[in-house]
Amino acid sequence: MSADAPRSYRLLGGAVIPRLLVDSDYPWLRVLLDERERFVGRAQREFDARLRDPLPVEGPSGKKHVVLRVLAQLGRSERRSPVPPRHARRLLFEAAALTPESRTALLARVASSFGVAPAELEGSLFADLPGERRLADLPGSLSPAELALRANLRLIQGLLGRATGVTLEVEGNARVLVRLAKLRGLLCIVSRPAPGAEAVLELSGPLALFRHTVLYGRALGSLVPHLAWCQRFRLRARCLLEDRLADLQLATGDPIFPSAEPRRFDSQLEERFAKDFRKVAPDWDVLREPEPIPVGARLVFPDFALQHRSDHSRRWLVELVGFWTPDYLRRKLTLYREARVPNLILCIAEDRACAEEELPAGAVILRFRRRVDATAIRRIVT
Repeated sequence: MSADAPRSYRLLGGAVIPRLLVDSDYPWLRVLLDERERFVGRAQREFDARLRDPLPVEGPSGKKHVVLRVLAQLGRSERRSPVPPRHARRLLFEAAALTPESRTALLARVASSFGVAPAELEGSLFADLPGERRLADLPGSLSPAELALRANLRLIQGLLGRATGVTLEVEGNARVLVRLAKLRGLLCIVSRPAPGAEAVLELSGPLALFRHTVLYGRALGSLVPHLAWCQRFRLRARCLLEDRLADLQLATGDPIFPSAEPRRFDSQLEERFAKDFRKVAPDWDVLREPEPIPVGARLVFPDFALQHRSDHSRRWLVELVGFWTPDYLRRKLTLYREARVPNLILCIAEDRACAEEELPAGAVILRFRRRVDATAIRRIVT
C-alpha cells in the first residue's frame, strides 16, 4: 500500500477500520463502469486523463483508488502494434542517422520494409509504454455490486500485507482453510477450538518475516475469499499502519468477494459413498467434513458424520482410508487412537496394510475394494 495513496481505512484508537464499499457506493460505481466502457480500445493515458476530472457522481478517493486497481486487474490493457515497438524504434532511428530525409519520407521508407502503412509504424513506436496500451473489455457480467465486493476483498488483502500476525476462528470449511494454508506455505498453527468455533488458525503475518514478505502477503491474502464459505468466521490481524500497530477485524457477514465454491468432495470415493448412503438411508443426514476433534493441541478432521434426522443422539463418524501414504495413514490412526472417539467407522481399502495394534480401540472396521458398501454402513449405524 503506497504511502501517498488515498487512505482506504481509518485508524480509531487501536483499531483499523476499513472503508468497505456498501450499497450507497453503487451509484458512483455504475458511473465509473460506464465511463470505463467508453474508453475500451483507447489508450490507457486517455482514460487516466479523464479520471483527473470529476465524474458526474464522484466516489470517496480512498475507495476509488482501490476500485481502479481492481478494474486494472480485471481488464488488463493490451499492447496493439503491427510491428514490435523496440524493433520499430531501432530501425527508424538507425535509418534517420544514416540518411537525412524528411520525417514523412523516413516513416514511409521504414514502414514499407515492414509491409505496413506509415501511420501503423508510427503508432507502434511507443505502444509498449504503459500509457499507450489499449484498454481491454471488462467481464460482461461485472456489476456495481460485484465490483464493490471485489474491491473490499482487495482492500482487506492489502491490509493483511501489513500484518504481523493473523488469527482465524472458523466454523465450517475449516479443513479447506487448513489445507490451503499448508499448500501456500504459510506459517500456521492449528489449535483446538475456541468456544463457538471449529478450529483456530494462528498465522504469522508478512511483517514477521525477514524476506519474501510480498509473496507471503499474497499467499496470506489468498485465504480471505475462502472465508465466505465458512458458516461463521472471525479474522483478527495486527497491522502496522502509519508507524503504529492497529487491530483489524473481519467477521461473518462482512461484504467480501467469495472464492469459487470449494470442491464438495476430495475424491470420487467420497462422492460415491455420500451418494450411495443417501439412497439406502434416506432418514439419515450425511454431513461432509463435520467439526474437527481435538487431540491434545492438534485436530483430526473426520470425512463424514452420519446423523439420524429425528434423533441427533444417533451419530457416527466415518473416515475413508483410501490411497494414502503409509506415513500419513500411521499419523491419522495415531490421532484417532488418542482421541478415543465413540461411534467411529473406519473404512479401510483392502490394499492398506494396517496392523491390529495400529487401529483405534473400539472403532468399527469395514474393509472395502474400490467402493464403500453403503448398505453395510447402514446396518452398522442402526
